[in-house]
Amino acid sequence: MITTKNIRIWMMGALAAFTFSCTESEEPVLEVPPVEEGLIEINGGGSTFPNSVFINLSKGEQLPVSRKKWDLAFSTGTDFKVLINGTAGALAYPTGIFDMNAVSDEQAEPLRSSGRLEMSFTNMEAILSVDLPSNPLSSPVMGTVNATAASNQVFLLNRGAFGIDPRPWKKIRVLVQDGKYILQHADVTSSTFSTVEVSKDRDFNFVYVSFEEGVVQVEPKKEDWDFMWSAGTSTTPFPQAVNGTLAYPFQDLVFHNIYGNVGAVQVMEADIAYENFSEGNLTGLAFNNDNRLTIGSNWRAGGGPNASPSIREDRFYLVKDAAGNIYKVRFIALTRDGERGRPSFEFALVKGN
Repeated sequence: MITTKNIRIWMMGALAAFTFSCTESEEPVLEVPPVEEGLIEINGGGSTFPNSVFINLSKGEQLPVSRKKWDLAFSTGTDFKVLINGTAGALAYPTGIFDMNAVSDEQAEPLRSSGRLEMSFTNMEAILSVDLPSNPLSSPVMGTVNATAASNQVFLLNRGAFGIDPRPWKKIRVLVQDGKYILQHADVTSSTFSTVEVSKDRDFNFVYVSFEEGVVQVEPKKEDWDFMWSAGTSTTPFPQAVNGTLAYPFQDLVFHNIYGNVGAVQVMEADIAYENFSEGNLTGLAFNNDNRLTIGSNWRAGGGPNASPSIREDRFYLVKDAAGNIYKVRFIALTRDGERGRPSFEFALVKGN
C-alpha cells in the first residue's frame, strides 16, 4: 500500500521526468522515480499460508503466487541446475539408477515407510534431500546436470505437503540437449513417462515447471523483485541431525533476491533507530549477496508450546535493489486481526540510484 504522500511525490516526479526527442515520430519517455516510502500488508493468503509473495520496493508492489503452482525450477545461468520446490517442503532422493522405466515403487516404499523422504522435525536426514536454503544453486540436491545423458540418474521426488495436500511421489530425470533441459517425469508406479523441453530465459532467474501444466510463470523478471515472503524449508544447527543440521518447515521466511543482484543487511535498533537511519549511516555496512536468508526468519521470534510467534522490534533491514536503490525495511505486524499469513512491513528510501 502506497501512502497519499507517496502518490503526490510520484506524480510530481513523473511529470518532471517527461523528456521529448527532437523528432515528432518518437513517443515521449517517462522515467518513473522509485517509491519513497510505504506500508505493505503481504498477501500470504491467510492461516494456511498458501502463497509465496514477491515484493518490489521501488514500485511498492507485491505479487502473490500459489506455492503449489510449480514443482521444479530450472536455472537460467551458465550451468545446468534444477531446484526442487522448497516452499512446499519437497525432498529428492538419488536412486543410482539411470533408466526411468527401471525405477518403481520398489525403490520408493522403503523411503516412504521409514519417513526418510518426509519434511518433519523428526527426520534427522532431511538435510541430505533438500537444496541448501540459504543459497540453493550452490548446493542443489540434484547436483549439476551432466552433458553426457548416460550420467544423469533418476531421482525420487516427494513434492511436499507443508500446508499443501499430499500428492503422488514422482520419478524424474533431467538431461541436456542443444542447450536446453529435457525433463523426464512420471508417477513412481508408472511404466511410461512424459517429456518436457525447457529453454533458458535470461530475463528470469529460473524457468518453472509444473508436472500438470508444463512451463508456468512464477517469479517476476530477475530485476523486478527484491525479496519473497513464503513458507519454506529452513535449517538450524542440531547435533542429532546428519551433518549437525536439521532441515525443517518454517512459515515466515523472507528470501532476498541474491540471483538478481539484490543485497541485504541487518541493523540493530541499539546501534541506530529505524527513524534516524539515513544515507550518512550507510558507511561500513556490508550487504550480503550470497545468503538469501539474511532476513530469513530473523525478523520474528519463534513461538512454542506456551507462546505465539512475535515481531522482533529490536532490528530492521536494509535492502539494495538491482538498480542501486537502498531501502530500510521494518516488519511491524505478524498477523492481521489475529490471522497468520498476512504480515506487514514499512519501508523508506534511504538512497536512490
